[in-house]
Amino acid sequence: MFCLLFAAIGVRAAVRVWAHETAGAMPVVMVVDWLTAAAAVAFLALHKRYGMLIDNAEMVRDYAEKDREARALAQVNAELRRLDELKSEFLAMVSHELRTPLTAIVGYSRLLLRQAHGTLTPKQLEHQEAIFRGAQRLNDLINDLLDVSRLEAGRIELAPRSLDLRHIVEQVGTVVTPAAHARHIQVRTLLPPDVPSVQADPTRLQQILVNLVGNAVKFSKPGGEVRLLAGRHRDQVWVAVEDDGVGIAKEELPRIWDPFYQVEAPMRRRHGGSGLGLAIVRRLVELHGGVVRAESEGEGHGSRFTFTLPVATLPADTLRAPEAAAPIDAVLAGREVLIVEDERATQELMRAVVEDLLGGRARICESGEHCLKLSRERTPALVLLDLMLPGLSGWEVARRLRQDPRTSAVPIIAVSALSRAQERESALHAGCDAYVAKPFTPDELARLMATTLETQDVAAS
Repeated sequence: MFCLLFAAIGVRAAVRVWAHETAGAMPVVMVVDWLTAAAAVAFLALHKRYGMLIDNAEMVRDYAEKDREARALAQVNAELRRLDELKSEFLAMVSHELRTPLTAIVGYSRLLLRQAHGTLTPKQLEHQEAIFRGAQRLNDLINDLLDVSRLEAGRIELAPRSLDLRHIVEQVGTVVTPAAHARHIQVRTLLPPDVPSVQADPTRLQQILVNLVGNAVKFSKPGGEVRLLAGRHRDQVWVAVEDDGVGIAKEELPRIWDPFYQVEAPMRRRHGGSGLGLAIVRRLVELHGGVVRAESEGEGHGSRFTFTLPVATLPADTLRAPEAAAPIDAVLAGREVLIVEDERATQELMRAVVEDLLGGRARICESGEHCLKLSRERTPALVLLDLMLPGLSGWEVARRLRQDPRTSAVPIIAVSALSRAQERESALHAGCDAYVAKPFTPDELARLMATTLETQDVAAS
């Protein structure tokens, strides 16, 4: 509007100059004067709206600024998503690289404990058991790292069902008893007879209790006591784990749920651990719709951890007690197994399972292309297939074995350090009959091979 007003004044001045030099131009001058006057009157008449016009201009600037901020925020979010994907890929890669050597440590220590190649002295058995416990502890740490990553990304799905809390507590007792006995700590279960069933995922509930009871044992003084209690409050069941151990300073209580947080200074720690257990406990409890809290009167006064779970509306599922391990039969006698693995130590471990435990013969190859060639030359009774192979991947090898009429019926067991559900599902979708994650014990692999062959034999008959 300012521009229009000044343009009108300029046009009027130009016409005045032109009229001064041109005869008979007065009518044009009058028209221009009237238009200029009209523009000035209109400009003055709108003075009450100047504020609104200025506000509109400011709003346009604000919208433009917010649009720039929104685009910048979208770019930051995209970068954060990319970093989260990179973190997940990094953890998966680290997990794979750590599980591969762990497979040899766990597998060979169990073979030695079986005394399959000669009798060991009591001291040698003790040392082998220590090696196995150390490897299991490292494997638990890897699993905790992966669980934290999956929980943060919302990639853990529960399969809740009606459970007998007493049965789960008994299973937890078998897990923590060795550590408790080693420190002369008594674990007492004080559940009332009328404690109701809970609606929970059995694997994750056991993980919650193992973390809490294991922490209580770790931070208790030798000769102490850890107590498990439970009760009902309305439509929730509360479970508590108490100890008389070192306790927690009140100012530290809100921070103990943070991942990697340690109450003790890193350089003055008396107790091991990654600082992930309580973070996992809190998130798993919240996924179940419950809450968890910690209480302590301070250092030296013990601690109490309590969490809640919903009461089940249906009777508890009947869970069979684990049966004693049956002896492993030589189900591969006279049969050949093709081992496809590029790690030498794992190759020899699998060979020992096939030949020493199951009485079969093992052929070994290190690549997918070689596997396909050997399978065509002589059809094996079973294939143990690593998924992460140089060149042709294990998934593609499984697909090609299924497409070839000569090998379409051969049982395939995927053996991999990749432990995520999507990798397991993709292996089964590619044509594998079973899946075992590294590290595995010789007994686990042997029983899986026996079950797979038995299932295949039944289907064939």
